[in-house]
Amino acid sequence: MSIIELTSDLLTGVEEMDKEHKVLVDMLNSIAELLKDGKRQEAEKVFVNQLSWFVEEHLNHEEKFMESIGYPELENHKRLHKVFREEVQKLLPYVKSGSYKSFSEALAYCWGWLYGHIAKADKKYGLYAKERGIL
Repeated sequence: MSIIELTSDLLTGVEEMDKEHKVLVDMLNSIAELLKDGKRQEAEKVFVNQLSWFVEEHLNHEEKFMESIGYPELENHKRLHKVFREEVQKLLPYVKSGSYKSFSEALAYCWGWLYGHIAKADKKYGLYAKERGIL
């Protein structure tokens, strides 16, 4: 069961970033599935040990890509990433709390942020790169 899917409206056109976005979406769906199946501790491990690490890796890759193409909105984009990094860290106690509701709310926040961020902010750097013949 997929809670969210990486549909065409979420593709940036930057192959590496789209692949990483798919990994993030797949991880979120996997965590949701584990929670639904009553495997909260396993879901917690994936969130704490894998998702939070991969978020950091992905955001770093994305920022390096934007820097490499001279993306003019890089600093603003970095600020958006900084907020998300901080929020993910703030969510960890909720994920670890043992409360299904708190964990579900943390997961919902991540889904919402990721979807909105890709659809609004990330697509812009893909368009920028395409317009300049970088892709």
